[in-house]
Amino acid sequence: MKQHPQIHIQPREAPAGATLALVIGMPTSDVPRWPLPDATARLEPLPYTLLHAGLACAPGTSCIVSPLVAEHFDAMDLALQLHLADYRGTYLVVAPRVPRPEIIRRELRQICPGLDVEVITCAGH
Repeated sequence: MKQHPQIHIQPREAPAGATLALVIGMPTSDVPRWPLPDATARLEPLPYTLLHAGLACAPGTSCIVSPLVAEHFDAMDLALQLHLADYRGTYLVVAPRVPRPEIIRRELRQICPGLDVEVITCAGH
C-alpha cells in the first residue's frame, strides 16, 4: 500500500508576526522573496495533492506560491482548487519570461475572482 506524505506545518521559530506561504510544486529555494506580500514569510513546501489539508491545518496562510506549470498540475488547476477551498489570500505564480503575463493573470483572476493573483516572470522557470 502506498503511503502518502504527511503534512508538516508545525510552528517553528520565525520572526515575530511572520506569515506563512505555502509553496506548491517547486523548491522553496526557487521562490523569489521580493514579490511576496511579506518578505519575512515562512515558506513551507506542500504537495499539490495535500493542498486542501494544508489550508485546513494552516487557515492563516497568507500566500500560495507555485510555478506556472508543474509536473502534475498547472496554475489553472491550482487556482480552481483555491477557489473551491474559498482561499482569499495571495496566489503568486512564478512563470518563465512570457510576452504578456497580464493575460495569464487575467485568466486566473476570472477563475478566482476573490483571489489576489500575481504573475512573476523569472528567467529559468
